[in-house]
Amino acid sequence: MIELLRYYYYIIIDRISYKNNNYYFKYQNNYFCFYKYKRNLDEINEIYNLNNYMLFNNIKINKIILNNKQEILTFYKNNYYCLVLLNIFDNSIVDINKVLEFNRFKTNLNLLKRNNWYYLWSSKIDNIEYSINHLRIKYKLIYNSIYYYIGLAENAISYLKFVNLENDNLSICHRRVLYNTTLDSFYNPLNLIIDYRIRDLAEYIKSCFFKNRMDIIEIINYLKRIRLSSSDYIYFYIRMLFPSYYFDLYDDILSGKIKEESILSITKMQDDYEYLLYSIYLVIKEHINIIGIDWINKKFIN
Repeated sequence: MIELLRYYYYIIIDRISYKNNNYYFKYQNNYFCFYKYKRNLDEINEIYNLNNYMLFNNIKINKIILNNKQEILTFYKNNYYCLVLLNIFDNSIVDINKVLEFNRFKTNLNLLKRNNWYYLWSSKIDNIEYSINHLRIKYKLIYNSIYYYIGLAENAISYLKFVNLENDNLSICHRRVLYNTTLDSFYNPLNLIIDYRIRDLAEYIKSCFFKNRMDIIEIINYLKRIRLSSSDYIYFYIRMLFPSYYFDLYDDILSGKIKEESILSITKMQDDYEYLLYSIYLVIKEHINIIGIDWINKKFIN
């Protein structure tokens, strides 16, 4: 790796550290990371363009560095890597205010768009249902719980068909912002996508809730303090309905990254999460006319 950096980037160093499939080093008083590239190759030009757009407009973000062939990616040991200058080199954990503040920034790049939730979610459910019988023997914990989360996902998908909102409020977002996302990861341009501005907020809150970093009272109090548009409120509710937290674990378990027992951290909080959804519905209802999920409302309304 040291020789590769010398050859492709004219960077001469004698020390490099390896962490989570990435290479970190310091050069001329700056910190860099040579990230393993995990996304589709046809997205990299738009990622680079978005990175330049943000830097030009003084939006806080780390900077992609081209190699000496003026290429964004460098091939090394059967993988592509991307060199990034860490303008923000900070292992502190992102907070909810930084998440919402970041999503003020708007742009529109087709290959990076992830706002067709109906198609993306429907395809996800179709793929799971196609292979669901294979779970019965090897993954009993998943098999015993997955129909519930498919049902919750179908509620979210049905809601998308029902509301049919016009929403051009597309912003720079992340694939995932979790409870433990560090600032250097948060400002990593390779993690960026284009989606509705409340995507990051919803995913962050879901992650914090299931890791006991935010309880229902904290979440509701936060929602009461912030001001969202009518469409943002509805898309936030729909995003909270969709159980991405479960399907992320599902993918990691089937790929062998984590043990199946990890799913219990989600399923044991099923009733609590339903109450959170009901509480969010009540807050949003104070601002706009919204229809909740009938079976959830009936469970808690009294």
